[in-house]
Amino acid sequence: MAFHASLSSNILGTTQEQTIVFDQVDTNLGGGYSGTTGVFTAPVSGTYVFSLTFYMYYSSSYSSAGELSIMHNNVQSIRVRLRLDSNVYEGTASGTTVLSLNKGDQVHVQADRANMFIDGRKLSFFSGFLLS
Repeated sequence: MAFHASLSSNILGTTQEQTIVFDQVDTNLGGGYSGTTGVFTAPVSGTYVFSLTFYMYYSSSYSSAGELSIMHNNVQSIRVRLRLDSNVYEGTASGTTVLSLNKGDQVHVQADRANMFIDGRKLSFFSGFLLS
């Protein structure tokens, strides 16, 4: 069980608690990840590793701070935060978590801030795999 997905295009202005749909699915062994909904559903119980990286821009039109969370059954597992300003107007943040999942548990990425500019072009991605 493993998946890797990225954004095929930029997200121009997130909404708070928006599920980020990484729609360009490069790997989906076991079929647990949906590039339509952005949700991974555990095909089997076990210990899983999930990683998130996002690349963000700041301008007068978009938020200078970005926060995304990996959510397990709608409960925050980790939050990844990035703060930009007029001197540093683009950047990357990433995080990894290890979760014990039961078959059918769901994991997704959620925007914790509104009005973020998240870059696609394979610079923002979400991946996971079954460890044991």
